[in-house]
Amino acid sequence: MIRRVVPYGVALVAVGVVGAALGLAAWALRLPRIETFLLVFVLLAGAIAWRLGRGPAIAATLAFAVVSDYFFIEPHRGFGTETVGDTVHLVTGLLAAAAVIQFVHVARRHQVLLEKRKDLLQEVSPRIIQSLDSDEILNTVAEATVRVIDYQHFRLYRWDESAERLVLVKSVARADPYIGIDWQTVTLALGEGITGSAAQSRRPILVPDASQDARMVYPPGVAPIEESVLSVPMVTQNRLFGVLTLARLRARSLSLEDLRVMESIAAQTALALANAEQYAEAEQTIKALAMIETLQPTDDAVPDADIDRRILQGLVDLSQADLATLRTLRDDGRYHVAAAGGRSWPKNAVSTGEPLTAAQVAWLSDPKVTVYVADPATDQKLPDWAGRGAQLAGVKAAVYLPMRVGQHFVGFVGLQWRRPRWFRPEQLGRLQLLAAQAAIALDTRRALERERGRAEALAELERARREFMQIASHELRTPLTVIRGYASLLEEGSLGEMPPPAQQAIRTLMDKSSEMRAQVERMLLLARLEDGAAPPQMAPLDLRTVVSEAVDRVQPQVQLKEGRLRLDLAEAPLPVFGDPERLGTALDNLLQNAVKFSAGPPSIEVVGNRENGRIHLVVRDHGIGIPVAARRHLFEKFYRVHNPELQNVAGTGIGLYLVRQVVEGHGGRVQVDSHLGEGSAFQIDLPVATDGE
Repeated sequence: MIRRVVPYGVALVAVGVVGAALGLAAWALRLPRIETFLLVFVLLAGAIAWRLGRGPAIAATLAFAVVSDYFFIEPHRGFGTETVGDTVHLVTGLLAAAAVIQFVHVARRHQVLLEKRKDLLQEVSPRIIQSLDSDEILNTVAEATVRVIDYQHFRLYRWDESAERLVLVKSVARADPYIGIDWQTVTLALGEGITGSAAQSRRPILVPDASQDARMVYPPGVAPIEESVLSVPMVTQNRLFGVLTLARLRARSLSLEDLRVMESIAAQTALALANAEQYAEAEQTIKALAMIETLQPTDDAVPDADIDRRILQGLVDLSQADLATLRTLRDDGRYHVAAAGGRSWPKNAVSTGEPLTAAQVAWLSDPKVTVYVADPATDQKLPDWAGRGAQLAGVKAAVYLPMRVGQHFVGFVGLQWRRPRWFRPEQLGRLQLLAAQAAIALDTRRALERERGRAEALAELERARREFMQIASHELRTPLTVIRGYASLLEEGSLGEMPPPAQQAIRTLMDKSSEMRAQVERMLLLARLEDGAAPPQMAPLDLRTVVSEAVDRVQPQVQLKEGRLRLDLAEAPLPVFGDPERLGTALDNLLQNAVKFSAGPPSIEVVGNRENGRIHLVVRDHGIGIPVAARRHLFEKFYRVHNPELQNVAGTGIGLYLVRQVVEGHGGRVQVDSHLGEGSAFQIDLPVATDGE
């Protein structure tokens, strides 16, 4: 109560203060009165109305009338006026004050309303802009608008590019007769109705009385309503998103101020819808890219045709194309239809289309062409096969997306619409991104298929090679046995006395046949190891025996080169569980290499012992050594070190590979330590045989 009385008290005090000031001024100037007192009090009434409101201003005006009689009119007994002039002055002042108070009141109320709307817009604008969901944006706009403009019917139309019509997506009725009307049945073309006219002109339209406007369109069976209608298009970056339409009962119930406010809301709504659309398109792009990523090229369970259909469907979902075709390069050098689809493509229809040659797609395979947008009816660059097919299908717009991997043109996608279509650069960019990812997926799959075919062919060649080695080894054994038998008879003299030169030749023949027999045995063992046809004959044994026998076999070669071989084996047994023949062959290879790769007389050391539950065997030479770059390839099949010093050294490159196969087959490992010019040391570690083995 006190808060309501205070403004009135302040107004009366202000009148008293001003009246006293004017009276003092008149007394000081020796004037009967201040003639401009009316103007002063009118201005005072306006100031009070602006600051304190209309009620205190009226009270101040009444007080002003009383003060005027006593201070500014000729003094007399009682309240009243002496002359007509005084009466006119007083009445004129009261009327002027009343007019000023009313004007200030209206202006103040208008300013308060504008400030309220501004505050509300600042409050709701972030909610509209920040949302990325179209439905949430529409609900927020409807809720925000009613807080700013007291509408009685709210309608939001979205522009449907495919149907080329405005479709009602949000309707809020807050009064009769709007509540009982079904506005969903009304769709508008550009220029149709007040809403369609606003959309066509891209400018807001305020109709004072829609019942008198011939452009107004009502649902069937609805009589014209006396209402004021405001339609504002939602446009951003010259693109139409829809129209906001407000209605309020009674003519001229909406104002130009309402129009300006709705322009701001419509602009923000258009921007928010554009952001939501781009977010949805980006989300769809990510989804399509993820779908392509899931098509693993190594997944043989997914047929190629199914992968092609999924790729095309991802592009259709993103572009909403009516018709779509995917063509890919095949082994015959032509581009075949791999998949066809689209929103208007008949279900279960078979993909058709003749294969295209490189010349027929040359306009699209040019590396400078990243995307090709065409109007089939007017584009003269389209080849006959593309233009003819588009015309038969009633296509109004088309996009062709080349699919490249580097400079390799692997195919293309054709997207078509049966209506005019305009594309934003970011939309085309997303389609290009998806097409590029699809090209990589398809090319990777084709490459893996080619590599798989090569691998199968190589595997078949390897199998044939092993089979040949096995057969050849078996076939060479018999003639070698015969040759060695007769050479042995000749050496022993069983077939008669041989002259000294012939005896030397016989010894050379025996040595070379022994080398050949060893090579044949290595080839046969390698074939058996790789095929697994002949399992090793595993048994407990003392590795010292196997090593001693291998040393005895290589001693003649060492002595022939005037070298030396030192054997240092542990006094205790070196028990292992293995195949003595295969282990012996592996040691033969290491010892023979030590002899061959010594520049001068070979100096070889063989050391064997038992340590930490493992059998350690080292074959060390002081030969030419092995380059660092060659060590990681040393145990590969058919690998030979490239060294000018080894040009006259014979070999097949399977010896060390065979050593590794044998050692690893016994649960061990083999390593090498070498330095150029100082020699090499091959270390073999084997597990110790337990009593249960």
